Amino acid sequence: MHTPRSPRNLLAALLLGAAALTAGTAQAAKPLIAGSLTNSPPMIAYASDGKTLQGVIVDLAAAMSRHLPAPIRFKPEAFPNLFPALQSHQIDVAFTMMNDTPQREKLVDFVDFFNLGTKLLVRKGNPDRISGLHSLCGKAVSTIQGSTQQELVAQADQWCQAHHQTKLTNMEFAQPADARMQVQIGRVAAFLGNSPVMVYIAKTAGGGKIFDVAGPEYQPVPLGIAVPKDQPALRDELQKALQAVIDDGTYLKILRKYGVEGGAVKSATINAGRNDKA
Repeated sequence: MHTPRSPRNLLAALLLGAAALTAGTAQAAKPLIAGSLTNSPPMIAYASDGKTLQGVIVDLAAAMSRHLPAPIRFKPEAFPNLFPALQSHQIDVAFTMMNDTPQREKLVDFVDFFNLGTKLLVRKGNPDRISGLHSLCGKAVSTIQGSTQQELVAQADQWCQAHHQTKLTNMEFAQPADARMQVQIGRVAAFLGNSPVMVYIAKTAGGGKIFDVAGPEYQPVPLGIAVPKDQPALRDELQKALQAVIDDGTYLKILRKYGVEGGAVKSATINAGRNDKA
């Protein structure tokens, strides 16, 4: 025989059900935490208010979030901290200026979203007459700790020594802004950094009166979202989301907004790194 619930019991049941639904929704909407450098314009950097992140990566994450079960939210991290943060699950992915290389593919999977290379940032007017890696002999340069640019410096140093020229000095920093400052104050002759950032900084810093870029573009490799190896489902979700924004035209609109459409990829690939020396 069915016994009707009392109004008090019915209310309790409804509240319990609502609480369970709310908890389930909150869990489903838990943000995807992406570790990132936050001072690499035009890819990702703070706006003038010092609080709002903006740039290619930020806009791309917002567009991809519309095709994901949960939105992407950024957590500032210094570059050397990204892999430890991934391994300790402090972040879910690294969505930043990280080149996809075979060496790094041993640790993580990459969803590749952009193609870039390395340019040399020098003082305005290029007083040290930097024309490329071979002109760095006997000079000091700056790089980011753990970056693929360190391999370029090592190659340049080997060339200098093989040609009986003075070896160069590499000053490593955790933050790009600190590495760039060494150029500005004349402590180093060049900063080796990712090409779209170097070009943007040269055009905009001090109204374009502080820096220039010099030499050819080196080390063309894909830029990727780093995903832990034990998260293949997350990797595949990100690939599908990226492909969706490529297919609907949003991807190219974002790149054109910041003037970096030259680095566009045609499709969302996984682990497309080909620079076996990086």
